[in-house]
Amino acid sequence: MYIETFTPTEAAAFVELPTKKIYKEVEHKIFPETNPPRINFAALVYLRLIKEIDFMTVDFRSSLYQSLIRALEQKLPTIEIGKFVKIEVELIAKEVLEFIKRFQAWKENLVSDPNIMGGETVFPNSRLTVRHIGSMLDKGESLEVIREDYPYLTEEDIKFAQVYVKAYPSVGRPKKH
Repeated sequence: MYIETFTPTEAAAFVELPTKKIYKEVEHKIFPETNPPRINFAALVYLRLIKEIDFMTVDFRSSLYQSLIRALEQKLPTIEIGKFVKIEVELIAKEVLEFIKRFQAWKENLVSDPNIMGGETVFPNSRLTVRHIGSMLDKGESLEVIREDYPYLTEEDIKFAQVYVKAYPSVGRPKKH
């Protein structure tokens, strides 16, 4: 099973749920408590599933999470959560794992140098900040316009820039210019 853990903001970005939703699940004690809160791989698989079927009670969600842990530990491809409902655990886990691997490989190519843009993370061989591109999407700019303005960026660069901004939000006051 995948061992690395993630912050709630990283988890929210990876499974495309609001960070507040992740903290609610932590607050309801769906996951094991840690301080600060850390989200494990089983929890990511659970959260990805919740994104698809968000209509369950807290008790049911807690039970579902425990079932997912068992399925991942025992490498069960599916679990039954009712007479007519089966969950493809293996498929969800594979999707989440592939996303994380692609994101982390992409992130390794980014540059963070105090001499470039004050240390803000930038795309390789440029002064273009990842935060700028990710924020453009969040503000409603279209993928086409961004690609037109920055033709050297791939579609994955743009998508992952948005994930990066969500996973690693700016903290503190804005820098004075």
